[in-house]
Amino acid sequence: MKKELLLVLCFFLINGTIFSQDSESTELKKVPEAKPAEFRFIGYWLSRATASNIAPTNELLRGQIIGRLFGPNTTNTDEKTSSYMEQRFVPMFIYTPSILDGVATFRSLFKIDMTWGDAAYGVGGNVGGGINAAQVNLQTLLANVEIRPRDAKWNGVIGLQRIFDNVRDPNITAVSTTQTSGFKLAFWGTQGVGATIFKSINPTTQARFGYYQLYENIIQESDDVALWMFNLESRVQPLLEVGAAAWYVWDRGKNSGGISVLGQGLNSTLAEYNGALRLNLPTSKYEADIFWLGSNFSYNRDFIVGRWWADGFVISNFGTIDTISVNKEGDKFANIFGVAANASLSYKYGFTSNDKITAEALFTTGDNNGGNDGTVTSVITGNVWGSPVGIYSSHRALLLFPDPQVVNRYYSAVHDISNMGLGVIAGFLNISRDLVPNKFFMKLGLATAFSSMEPRGGSSHIGSEINLEMKYNLKVFLTLGLNAGYMQLGDFYNSPAVTYDGQRPKDAWAIFASLSWLMF
Repeated sequence: MKKELLLVLCFFLINGTIFSQDSESTELKKVPEAKPAEFRFIGYWLSRATASNIAPTNELLRGQIIGRLFGPNTTNTDEKTSSYMEQRFVPMFIYTPSILDGVATFRSLFKIDMTWGDAAYGVGGNVGGGINAAQVNLQTLLANVEIRPRDAKWNGVIGLQRIFDNVRDPNITAVSTTQTSGFKLAFWGTQGVGATIFKSINPTTQARFGYYQLYENIIQESDDVALWMFNLESRVQPLLEVGAAAWYVWDRGKNSGGISVLGQGLNSTLAEYNGALRLNLPTSKYEADIFWLGSNFSYNRDFIVGRWWADGFVISNFGTIDTISVNKEGDKFANIFGVAANASLSYKYGFTSNDKITAEALFTTGDNNGGNDGTVTSVITGNVWGSPVGIYSSHRALLLFPDPQVVNRYYSAVHDISNMGLGVIAGFLNISRDLVPNKFFMKLGLATAFSSMEPRGGSSHIGSEINLEMKYNLKVFLTLGLNAGYMQLGDFYNSPAVTYDGQRPKDAWAIFASLSWLMF
């Protein structure tokens, strides 16, 4: 009996337990668990080697290039091959002090982009890859504070934050999810200052309300631009999500402010640069009230239980635009009514989520007279006020529509879903497979696009693309990639009005290899 008691005592001593006994009871105490880390780091690295027949003709635009192919950024196709190396590092720092019981969190996100060999010993973003380097090139993308009370079903974010056209909190939601949900970043996919409330109304319904200051000009004048956004989404059935959105832009900027000399707003060079709608206003200044009302849905997102996944959205924008002159204010220029619709259907034929076939379609209404008839029938996106803002990319094309796997050179034939205000009808087909499950992935993609309104002197066919993508996972989130795409241009480009030099460009192609690493 003594042996058995001795063995039991040794067992508890070895496993680190301690007995304390009083006259009433015996209490067992355990070593407390480690506290969660207060400081966390998440990073993203991308290096890319590119060969292409696309390059700007303006020597001043050799660094960062954003916008529509063959537009004011002077990008064009050439007989020569452009070859260059780029890299991007995006670090995020997250601080949640335990002294505040996890109620407050600070997040900051920065970016360092460069083309190898471009510059050194200077100041400016998107450069610094020259010999000796020493470039001051750190860009601030996020700096915000989140308040999340304990046991509360809401959280608030204030400061420089992501502005996405999605009900989900972008601080804790993967970008890949926002690309395929809500309004797929086609209207708003950027960062800006403001305040947002995210609310879990019940276990199946969530909401987001946000206010964002897009431009602050003279602080005592009514000459600013602000954005209000409300999104609601509910899982009405176990596999079906249905959402709604209502947004409003109060534009009193009067075409002042903006990015460099490009300006901002509906009649700015910036809108034309981005391939968005640019109006032919009789005066340089205007005021506008612009609204968006839309609905989105998703069935069996991410193939939760079955082999079919469907999603899409329908959204309209409406409002009024008034021109401002020296002697009079509020001369009505035009009403706004545009519509955009998107639908996607995927079938998973194999074992992994990459073994799938996806078809997607996009439609936007167009306007071929710049609102001169009193009505603007084109859709309006955030690309009117910033660059880039609308970054529609669920299509997986490389050249016809924007490809997000970029560093300094972010351009495409249809860079904004309004297609310069002419509207677009586009279709995409992607077939992918994991040749080695969760290790080696391959995708073949097809895309074609037509303009809703024909440009003067050209036809509606913008172009068609074929592309190939291969990804090999060296380790978890450490990936080698190879992409190639060829775009055959349509007779849309017979119109002198759609190219910066009035000439029809040649077909475009690009090949790039990449190394990406998502760090935790």
